Amino acid sequence: MKTTILITIWTILLTLHSCRQPIERELTHHKYYDVTKFDTIGTPMLFAVTDEKYLQYGARVAYVDNQGDTIIPFGKYAYYGTDTLIYYANVINSNDSAVGSQIGINRNQKVLFELVMFDNGPEPFNDGLTRVLRNGKMGYANKYGQVVIPCIYDYAKWFDGGQAEVTFHATEYLDGGEHERVESDEWFTIDKRGQKMK
Repeated sequence: MKTTILITIWTILLTLHSCRQPIERELTHHKYYDVTKFDTIGTPMLFAVTDEKYLQYGARVAYVDNQGDTIIPFGKYAYYGTDTLIYYANVINSNDSAVGSQIGINRNQKVLFELVMFDNGPEPFNDGLTRVLRNGKMGYANKYGQVVIPCIYDYAKWFDGGQAEVTFHATEYLDGGEHERVESDEWFTIDKRGQKMK
């Protein structure tokens, strides 16, 4: 009886472990632009337009000013949730691949960072910051698109109550389906300045 139970447990554990599919982050070759304080000074808003039937995720997008002049033309980006570009826009870079990468750009089309996905869209802000990627490493940006905590972590969790857990060594995997899991033995907590907390 004990042998049967042990074999059953061993089989279940082996099955669960074999269903794990490691996730490798794609390294990009973007030249990233660092937003300066000058870039955050009020510039006119830009508005998303499309030449398709609906402005929806994946639709061709351009950004125009309030006079209707095209500032960011069609052809390079697809819509990814930013109706009004104030400081930066979340877009899909149509030139990267058949699928495209999700990136943040400024009004001059400079790449600020790659976006972290959340529930099939760009991640929302938590405690005034959102997680972003640069060359496969995670950090945090503010509403101006400034990377305020450098992208140096293998994995970073959301900020909550002014603190977040991060790690320099993580393994990400799919747990037999579409749910992502992250494992690390070296988590530590940082504050909103990126300082390690005790």
